[in-house]
Amino acid sequence: MTSQEKKIIQYHKLIGDLEVDMEAIKKIKVEIEEIGRDIEKIQGPIPSRDLISCAAFLHHFYTGVETMFERIAKVIDGGATVSGDYHRELLRSMSHEIPSIRPAIISVDLAEELDEYRRFRHMFRHAYGSELRWGKMEPLVKGIPIIMQGLEDSYINLVQFIKQLITTLSE
Repeated sequence: MTSQEKKIIQYHKLIGDLEVDMEAIKKIKVEIEEIGRDIEKIQGPIPSRDLISCAAFLHHFYTGVETMFERIAKVIDGGATVSGDYHRELLRSMSHEIPSIRPAIISVDLAEELDEYRRFRHMFRHAYGSELRWGKMEPLVKGIPIIMQGLEDSYINLVQFIKQLITTLSE
């Protein structure tokens, strides 16, 4: 098998893996929206189990997004950054073109919005449940539809780009 044939297989696998990731992220989005609606109906203090549930889904949402970015970095970019600020650098790298390699995967604006979810995930991983506040999570929950639309648009463009790479390698 030639190196070109191996690369074509890697690209096809990447498309399949990204599709699975997108479907998982879409399901998580639905859960976040449902929990958000349920919390909005609560009068009085919000039970910690609801806050923790919402926070966990927000955590999983960004982890799914980051997994997609890691796959792209590995297959297309030749590997992700290994700096001390890995998570932030990975996100930033997806918003920038790599000349002669790939276009920007997401817009700078979407990267800035996603950075809020990344920071929340970091806080959730390192905080106690009592530190969770609906006031901090609510903007993230309400922002999910717009973020998801940006991700879906970026995903469609990325798949088209990868298919073009496959076509070019197949010629």
